[in-house]
Amino acid sequence: MLPTAQASERAALKRAIFLDPAVSLGKDLAMEIHPLDELHGSDGMGAGLSLGVAIAQLATFESHKDQLWNWILSHPETELRLIVISPQDHPKSYFRPIPEEIIHLVLPSNVSQQVLTDVIEGAFHVLKLHNDKVQLQSRLALSYQDIRRLTRVGQALATERNFETLIGLILQLAREIVAAEAGSIYVVERPRHNEKPTHIRFKKSAMNLAADEFLLPIDRNSIAGYVALTGQPLMIENVYALSGQEGYSFNYEFDRLHNYYTKSMMVIPMKNHRDEVIGVIQLINKKRSSARKLTLEDMKGREVVPFTDNCRELVSALAGQAAVAIQNTILVQDINNLFEGFVKASVFAIEQRDPTTSGHSFRVAEFTVGLAQAVDRLSSGKFADLKFSPDQIRELRYASLLHDFGKVGVRENVLVKAKKLYEPDMELIRWRFHYIRKALEKDVLEKKLKYYKENGAVGFAQYEKYVDLEFRETMEEVNEFFRIINESNEPSVLEAGNFARLEEISQRKFRVDDGSDVPFLKQNELVSLSVRKGNLDRQERLEIESHVSHTYKFLVQIPWTSELRRIPDIAHGHHEKLDGSGYPLGLKSQEISPQTRMMTISDIYDALTASDRPYKKSVSQERAIDILKLEVKDGHVDSDLLDIFIEAEIFKVQYRS
Repeated sequence: MLPTAQASERAALKRAIFLDPAVSLGKDLAMEIHPLDELHGSDGMGAGLSLGVAIAQLATFESHKDQLWNWILSHPETELRLIVISPQDHPKSYFRPIPEEIIHLVLPSNVSQQVLTDVIEGAFHVLKLHNDKVQLQSRLALSYQDIRRLTRVGQALATERNFETLIGLILQLAREIVAAEAGSIYVVERPRHNEKPTHIRFKKSAMNLAADEFLLPIDRNSIAGYVALTGQPLMIENVYALSGQEGYSFNYEFDRLHNYYTKSMMVIPMKNHRDEVIGVIQLINKKRSSARKLTLEDMKGREVVPFTDNCRELVSALAGQAAVAIQNTILVQDINNLFEGFVKASVFAIEQRDPTTSGHSFRVAEFTVGLAQAVDRLSSGKFADLKFSPDQIRELRYASLLHDFGKVGVRENVLVKAKKLYEPDMELIRWRFHYIRKALEKDVLEKKLKYYKENGAVGFAQYEKYVDLEFRETMEEVNEFFRIINESNEPSVLEAGNFARLEEISQRKFRVDDGSDVPFLKQNELVSLSVRKGNLDRQERLEIESHVSHTYKFLVQIPWTSELRRIPDIAHGHHEKLDGSGYPLGLKSQEISPQTRMMTISDIYDALTASDRPYKKSVSQERAIDILKLEVKDGHVDSDLLDIFIEAEIFKVQYRS
């Protein structure tokens, strides 16, 4: 029989002897001695008893066996041993249903009083040893439970990376392990510079209060502030019994406002590896019964008990684990903030090389993430099973922000090229046509002068009229050539241009002063002006396209965490097309990840609709969607993702700096 926890925790054990009237003792054993009838009677004898020894003659025992067994069953809190005096030697099994371990000894009828006394003392000694063993086992079991509980706490804290969730988890676990009715978490407010912290921030309450975060000074004017200041745990049996001389104070106004009663309190500091306080766990009202939901009257009464030293040790152990978890979470946040700053600085550096594209990478990131979140919400269709974790969303966002970083490896004149021809080349054409016009003017004057010298005024007026008409027609043709060249110099979103006329112009020549013939349009100029889409010739296009490879080579140099390891691959493929006509690898269909396909749609849409750039005019939202649909028709982009893009109105997402 095992004693209850209440019995095992007694400092002093109550002992008693229950004696058969037929048995006498030779001396006083200095303990309670009762008739055996009291043991199995109904008068409550045995209540509060810890250890007992019952002595009976065999005949008495046999007549009272059932009553004795019932008493034993009804008093599990008492350790009882039986001594039987018998004329015959019986085995312990003879006395069933009483278990053998309860039968201490069977003594002969001629046993001396001294021996009997010694046996009684021995029985109590055995009971005491057994009781001590049970207590130790109980304490060991509780310690083991505490260790297992703290191990589970450590595991739970180690896996949680969201700061707000972590704070809530710390408070929940702290309350559970010590049966606290309520509690709060305060976190030391980090100063901007290497200054000493001056405030703690209220982060979480377990009292179902809609309380906003607020700051408390780290000083002696509050209990939490005091513990944050001193770094020492604090246990208060009853805050309403404070004298005011303790060096800290309690704000009773809180109880009044919220119809609450704070009685017992324990406040434990959370310290980092440098023994610096980074937060405070404040627990309120330890419950006598952990399962009981306390009323206001319960809080004022016996249902609230003081926190114990064991509570302090347990929560201190938890606080140590919590401090590590909080510090790690803060460190991760700092690293994330640092990396976020690095990414933004990188994007800023890219866009500084071409200010006309400012905001493009950020908008593409917003569109892509918005599209991924829309896909994540789907419950049917092709992408119903495609879900994105917060880490995957972050991975996609960074990949989108950095997708054009490789443009740092592209020559600036190619990167910012506004027209099909570079400005110096176009300026040369302007001077060439200026020369042609002046040469035509010179030629017509020379013709008039020659006629006049040879023929005088005869027929001159008629000849002049003919020459002027020919000049105007030629000049109009030259101006038309220049207009076509100037018009063809403008890049187009789709394949368009007067390419046949350009070829014709390149075949026309004019004679310069040295007598040689020069074409109106040189071959390299013809090649540039004949670009059917955009503004780049083949070599320039290849150089621009190389930015994707530059991006990949840059991104693979970064030691990404396992959660972000696919960033280089996602960014690498944003110019790939489903039919394999994209670059740099010519990937097809399933070789291109859904994340990359999303980024491709976002990239094209923003490139079309972004504010006017030197090399193109922006198009309307409707026109951009039409162009994207043509891309679908040509087998370039994913039709299902484009449908989601349109239906979810991702294009309405606004970039937030």
